[in-house]
Amino acid sequence: MTTLRNDVRWLSPVFVRIGYGAAEAVRSPHDAMNYLHFRWPAHRGRAFDNARTLCADAMENGKPCETAREAFIRACVEASILD
Repeated sequence: MTTLRNDVRWLSPVFVRIGYGAAEAVRSPHDAMNYLHFRWPAHRGRAFDNARTLCADAMENGKPCETAREAFIRACVEASILD
C-alpha cells in the first residue's frame, strides 16, 4: 500500500496564471497534481507527462521534491501559464 505525502512543500512557490485569472501560487507536488489533473490547459506535451510522473514520485515514493518543482515549471513553460 502506498502512503501519499500531502505535507511535502517546495522551498518557494511556482506562480501560474490560467486563462485571464489572477496569478496563483502552487506550493507543493500535491498542489501541482491538482493543477495537472483538473485545471491544466488543453496543451499537454512531454513536459506535462514528466511533471505528473515526478510530482507523483515526490508524494508516493519520497523522491526529491525540488526535482518535481523543476519539472512542473517546465510543464508550465510548455503550456505558457508560468507567471
